[in-house]
Amino acid sequence: MNERAIWIDKEGRWFFQGEEISHRKTYLLYCRNLTLDNAGRLILRIGREECRVEAEDVPFVVKSVDFIAAGEEKLKSIDLLLNDETREILKPETLRVGGQNVLYCRVREGKFSARFSRNAYQLLFPHIRSDEKGSRFFIFLDGKEYLLA
Repeated sequence: MNERAIWIDKEGRWFFQGEEISHRKTYLLYCRNLTLDNAGRLILRIGREECRVEAEDVPFVVKSVDFIAAGEEKLKSIDLLLNDETREILKPETLRVGGQNVLYCRVREGKFSARFSRNAYQLLFPHIRSDEKGSRFFIFLDGKEYLLA
């Protein structure tokens, strides 16, 4: 990565000139003010100031999940906790499996991809089913089947 750039590693940690941004309020400010320019590139925009941001993978990480039940052993929805300490409901149609079987979804009204942390994936895993051949995987939510593309 460019030592002069602001960049985000695959675990959702932010760096500036090679040093991790560890001050919690600064980290959260940056996460919550991340946007995209017209070309789809990551931009940190605070007030009138803006700066390009690079990401090793994707800018957000799902740190944990909570399940909202709809009766016995049926899930109504899944609540995501993101690395910026915000919560949102999983849009199951956005789930996809990437390289090395990493699970991703779309967040922030579909603008950004988020990578599931190992912890979040392990919590979700018992709710993932496969077909008879074990080649297709899906999750049932609110009475519907969603394929993990």
